[in-house]
Amino acid sequence: MLPVPEAIATMFDGRLYHPKPNDQPNSHQGRSRLFEHERGNWATYVYVPCPDMDLIEIIQEKLTECGLEIIEHPHISLTKTVVLQYHWIQRFINDVKSKLSTILRFTVTFGNLEVFCNENCSRTFVGFLVEPAEILSQCVDQLDKVLSDYNLQKYYEDPKFHLSVAWCLGDQSSQLKTKLKSLELEIGTCCSFKVDKLMCKTGNKKYNFDLV
Repeated sequence: MLPVPEAIATMFDGRLYHPKPNDQPNSHQGRSRLFEHERGNWATYVYVPCPDMDLIEIIQEKLTECGLEIIEHPHISLTKTVVLQYHWIQRFINDVKSKLSTILRFTVTFGNLEVFCNENCSRTFVGFLVEPAEILSQCVDQLDKVLSDYNLQKYYEDPKFHLSVAWCLGDQSSQLKTKLKSLELEIGTCCSFKVDKLMCKTGNKKYNFDLV
């Protein structure tokens, strides 16, 4: 019998060539994953991007004085963060683009600051309520249709659309509500921005969806 080449004989030597990454909350401000990382699975969500605004910077500066961490790129979520397999990405993006093709450009208007807690109570957020809920709901309805096609979790049934600007670890809802009252933050009645595109972030990739 011919000897087995060494490259093949050592191919399966028990080593993990694609080991599963360790979740290290200390390396990202104590945050923990909502789901376990697996090779080939990409964390994905669709959102309304927010431009740089003086109001947000002022509010964030006040909130850091209360010990909160600022959110560097505030946005309005239109889906939950779902797990998308790599080979689905381009088809998913094409489907989202098709569903959003009828959405007209609109203007987002800020409401009051409110406190929100994520599903597993690992983080608490402070953010602005935003309008118009009707148009944002239209976006969610179209995106839910795409998510359903991929057997992915839909958005909340009765969402409170908001733009988070700061966060902290754990469920600190009651404490933050008290702090917000004491800050006496003044928010103008005409704080808004125009939306001419939506975005999707999947893994380290970003995709734009221009509105008509």
